[in-house]
Amino acid sequence: MIPIPRNIQMAQEQRLIKDHKLNQRFQEQNDIDRFLQSTQPQDGGSQARQRRQILLEGLAAALQLVDPLGVSSNKFSGLAPKDDIVFLRVVSLPKGRKLISKYLQLLSPSSELARIVCMTIFRHLRFLFGGLPSEQEASETVTSLAKIVKTCVSAMDLNSLSACLAAVVCSPEQPPLRPLGCPSGDGASIILKSVLERATQLLTGANSSLQNPTLWQASFDAFFGLLTKYCLSKYDSLVQAMYTQVSPSTEIVFSEAAKAISKEMPVELLRASLPHTDDNQRKMLVDFSQRSMHVDGFSGHQGGGGGQVALESVRG
Repeated sequence: MIPIPRNIQMAQEQRLIKDHKLNQRFQEQNDIDRFLQSTQPQDGGSQARQRRQILLEGLAAALQLVDPLGVSSNKFSGLAPKDDIVFLRVVSLPKGRKLISKYLQLLSPSSELARIVCMTIFRHLRFLFGGLPSEQEASETVTSLAKIVKTCVSAMDLNSLSACLAAVVCSPEQPPLRPLGCPSGDGASIILKSVLERATQLLTGANSSLQNPTLWQASFDAFFGLLTKYCLSKYDSLVQAMYTQVSPSTEIVFSEAAKAISKEMPVELLRASLPHTDDNQRKMLVDFSQRSMHVDGFSGHQGGGGGQVALESVRG
């Protein structure tokens, strides 16, 4: 296949976003929803719902969304970099992010399409949430997308949550694991935290006996390994940086490192992970918290939310 010049590719994606057929699908989708809300068809609305589903699948086809768990795929190993190329070009534009946000809002969180869209997003957390655009309007589309993904995830079942977390681990991109409120952008941490909290809700709620935690635990264990590896690396690099910047006093070094770590460490993700950890994983967190005991928000000091207290309160 002859490569298409980038300027032509971008023009094609711009046309995709502005495509009257896409807009027509969204408009027809809205018309169907209003029809179902305002009337009681003799067939119970089955034909309208069928048409609605066809439209939703048509939108997924237009965006060329790939399902790694589909019958024809080889799961995650079957994904190639080019598989998400249309999606990535679309979401690189503010209008494209609005389109994906709108599409997610049309989907039921329990649907296969919602899982497919969210898995695509989770595969590209760094691309989507690695940094905020300088333009306010463009930045707002990134923030809005994170909120909408969070809302969707917060109503997913455990298998879909497992698939989304597995998508993060299998991605070639290191996700931007930042503390909430980070000025560089915290969209990835917001939605990852919502995944962990939703799983906790399902596994500890009234219907917890109906859940099959095997797939979830495998996905979580892989994610936990990625998270702790990042945190340990971040901690070591920050402490090392302090040694090169201040006088060689252990007290001063760790005091300065504590300030830096409190701004860099994804404490909320570590805390949200606690209910899913086993004894070895909890011991790893205890050891790490003791290394970081001067850091607000992780050691249990006042004002930080009691990370050490939370560690001690977890029972496997």
